[in-house]
Order: sequence, then C-alpha cells, then structure tokens
Amino acid sequence: MGVDGAVVRSYGRQAGSQLTQMTHPAGLAVDREGRVLVADDWNNRLLVLDQSLSSAHEMSVCLDGGLEHPHSLWYDQSRRRLYIGEMIGRVIVIDSLKDFTASQVNVRSRFFSVTSDTF
Repeated sequence: MGVDGAVVRSYGRQAGSQLTQMTHPAGLAVDREGRVLVADDWNNRLLVLDQSLSSAHEMSVCLDGGLEHPHSLWYDQSRRRLYIGEMIGRVIVIDSLKDFTASQVNVRSRFFSVTSDTF
C-alpha cells in the first residue's frame, strides 16, 4: 500500500493451486532482501514471492506428512529461524535459513504440538 492507502502491487487474483494463484493466504514473512514468504493455508504450501511481486516459487518443507494448513509465519532474521504455525496445532521450526531463496528445506525433528492442555 502506498502512503495514500491505495494498493501499489498485488499477487494472485484468482483462487487456485497454480504458482500464480493462492487459496486462503494466511501468514506473511519477509527476508532481508524483501522476498515475501506466504503461508497458502488451503494449498498446504509456502510460496516465495520476489520483492516486485512478479514471480514466485514454492518452498517445499520436508517433514513427515508435509505441511498441514500453514497459517502463521514468523522469521527471526538474527537467528535465521523460521517458525510455521499450522491450524492443526503444530509449530514447525526451521533453523539456519539465511533467506527465502531455497526451494526445499528440511526439518530435523524441530516441531511440537500445542494443545489446549498446554496453557
């Protein structure tokens, strides 16, 4: 958005599962280079958009069962750590992620489940 509140750029206009489409984009994170990581909830994937929002690639997260409705993202740039919150109550932590250029990241059993009993 511009200073006047008008939309300057956008990505994806129609719901779907192609790279130019999203279905229920839920969470966003931005790396130091301005690339935008989007949690595409209903497509169970993460999309990386370049800073001009003109192209995208999918960032595959390798873990048992894959992503299940990624909903929220937080990228700790100082620790190079990405947190992915899923609607099923699981939080996935990816260490040593310099930026969002990778097309695939591996999770080495750094995830935990959050239940109502946790609080």
